[in-house]
Amino acid sequence: MQRAMVWNEQRQKGMWFVLFVVGIIFFIHGVFIWVWWPKLQSLGSFMLLLVYHFFFMNLLLSFYQCVNTDPGVVPPNWGFYMGDETKRRRYCKMCNVWKPDRTHHCSICNRCILNMDHHCPWINNCVGFYNRKFFIQLLVYVYFSLGIVALFSLYDFVGHIFVCIGIWESVERDEDPSMYILQTVALTLAWLMSVVLIGTLTNFISFHVKLVRENFTTIENLEREENTKAKYDIGQRRNLEQVFGPNTWMWWLPMHTQASRPTGDGVRWRMHYTQVIDEDE
Repeated sequence: MQRAMVWNEQRQKGMWFVLFVVGIIFFIHGVFIWVWWPKLQSLGSFMLLLVYHFFFMNLLLSFYQCVNTDPGVVPPNWGFYMGDETKRRRYCKMCNVWKPDRTHHCSICNRCILNMDHHCPWINNCVGFYNRKFFIQLLVYVYFSLGIVALFSLYDFVGHIFVCIGIWESVERDEDPSMYILQTVALTLAWLMSVVLIGTLTNFISFHVKLVRENFTTIENLEREENTKAKYDIGQRRNLEQVFGPNTWMWWLPMHTQASRPTGDGVRWRMHYTQVIDEDE
């Protein structure tokens, strides 16, 4: 069951980096709005900011969900009753719990995480069963938000640079030179940061989306042999539903509802029938 993260001492120490990330987000956002706010009288500018704020608001919500959502805890007393199962169970000596399949112990969080993908310092949390959806959404919304900023700030960025080096002339600079220089510096920093982050995120997003489609986690991907198929791969559609939920139209929503929560419980996992046969053999 989904729950909020407990704010212990370790979590509090890691929040400084989260605040740093939030500062970067709002710096780039603030500069973009500063540049485009005077242009709001045109319909095109209004529509651009409307689309941008759709991505930006979902970015903030998915970021909050990544930070605040518990990625998944092993249910109490799970695994003590084996039933008819004969397969070997893994035991965590630090948490004193039996570990379900795909569960790993995080040394930073100091606990076991259901379907652990990795520990992410950017969100001060592990990416696991209940917040992996929010992590992928965060990457996508950040990417589109930065793309809009970089693309639609390019003309203003180049214009400010040309004015500062004397190629172009500007009435704004003549009226208030210090404010124009300040805006140029802020715009340059925001645009360069956006471009660098886009370049960094391009392969990162592609990698994580590929893992979800093939039903791998980052940990499982590091441990697998080359060109091997995940034993939990039950088809691309069902793999995506295990992360984003059964309703395709709700995959964009950074929230867990009955139609948009991950399919399953993070403890029991469906396997492709060929993998079941191989394990039995």
